[in-house]
Amino acid sequence: MIWLWIALAVAAVVVAVVGGLLFFTYQMARGLLRPQRKPLALTPQQLDLAVEDVRIAGPRGALAAWYLPATNGCTLICCHGIHDNRGQWLEQMARLHQRGYGAIAFDFAGHGHSEGNVVTYGVRERDDIAAIVAWLRERGDVNMDGLAVMGYSLGAIAATLAAASQPELRALVIESGFADLQHDIAQLFSRFTHLPGFPFANLVVWWGQRLADVRLSDIRPAQVIGQVSPRATLIISDLKDELADEPYDGERLFAAAGEPKELWQLADVGHVQAFVERPEEWLARVGDFLDRYLAAPVAEQRARGS
Repeated sequence: MIWLWIALAVAAVVVAVVGGLLFFTYQMARGLLRPQRKPLALTPQQLDLAVEDVRIAGPRGALAAWYLPATNGCTLICCHGIHDNRGQWLEQMARLHQRGYGAIAFDFAGHGHSEGNVVTYGVRERDDIAAIVAWLRERGDVNMDGLAVMGYSLGAIAATLAAASQPELRALVIESGFADLQHDIAQLFSRFTHLPGFPFANLVVWWGQRLADVRLSDIRPAQVIGQVSPRATLIISDLKDELADEPYDGERLFAAAGEPKELWQLADVGHVQAFVERPEEWLARVGDFLDRYLAAPVAEQRARGS
């Protein structure tokens, strides 16, 4: 009889441990999928930007956006990071507009002033970008041969997935992008909890897939970034990044990308802080990249057509 009681006690401990593990990882997954709405820190009016404030039909509800027309035939689709909003791109839009670039900065579903309540780490955010492209096409006054997509963090993942599948996006610029979400979640889990990535991070992803009804384990930008070629890719890698696993993510994305491609690594910069820390160098590098691979082909096309 004593052995039966011991077996029951061991079984009870195992059930309690497994149950606790499942509940803990379930709660973490819920937290990861719940976006936070950050107030705007900056408005177009503060920068004297004459933007159109628009609402665009997206697959998960209306998307809030600012549209700034181009003067050089090139429009930049600007994708913010998680728990942020379109205001993250305002200063960059203003400075690049001095070179003639138009832009559309929008809030992903569940962020800013857009509808929705779930973040899917690029899977459905890619569809938000597709809705922006469709809206630009339907306007009838946008040069669809001069589109580029630019993204920070979550926006970098979504921009990479979108560029790989949408040939209308003629150039890709990303900063603090993740190469493989499963790898990065495991690294983040260990960094912030001091617990091993396996099995905790695996269970977080497992729960996340069920809660969001998407395959989070398939978010591997490094596996698709090569499909952007022969369109150009610029990867900005912040080596003091607190979220992305650098230099692993940037170097893996760069190795997987096709030509033409560029990698800019910043040794003393944190997560999506390249423009904040080095605005003039950011503008020179990003602006020259866009001039070379986006504006120059558009100008040549216009010259041939004239």
